[in-house]
Amino acid sequence: MKKLMIFLFLIILLTGCTSKTNEEIRWFKSQKEAIAYGLKYEEIKKNDILEVVDLKDENVVVFKFDDPYGKGICIAHLIHKDNQYQWYRDLQRVILKSEKPNVGNLNVTTDFKTINGKEYKLYLGVAENSNFTINTDTELNVKPKIDQDTGMYYIIEKK
Repeated sequence: MKKLMIFLFLIILLTGCTSKTNEEIRWFKSQKEAIAYGLKYEEIKKNDILEVVDLKDENVVVFKFDDPYGKGICIAHLIHKDNQYQWYRDLQRVILKSEKPNVGNLNVTTDFKTINGKEYKLYLGVAENSNFTINTDTELNVKPKIDQDTGMYYIIEKK
């Protein structure tokens, strides 16, 4: 029985760690086509895109999403290489806002890198009010960008 449990655990672990399939990693002739693919891949609508941020060497799409457990914000990279574009998300979705008692609201900070290795910090969470500010690693009392529909916020800051 113990061997069976270990085997099942390993199967679940390996299933959760598999990389994207070739169908999911696709290249497009334009950034617009890559974004259209990303909308379908992420199962979001065009108005769920909060911003396309120009990080000099790559654009990052900030988008909100709904999940059965709540709402969240995530980012996807728009990689440009050899006159082609790719939608690529390497961060997991995180539920920031939920009505469920066992989930609640969450504030998150994570690091990410562009394709060229430049490092950024992403701050996500739920704003308490319209004058809400946060302290980042480099500044105090920074006003984040707040989605008016959900009250969720985000900031991208260079490390």
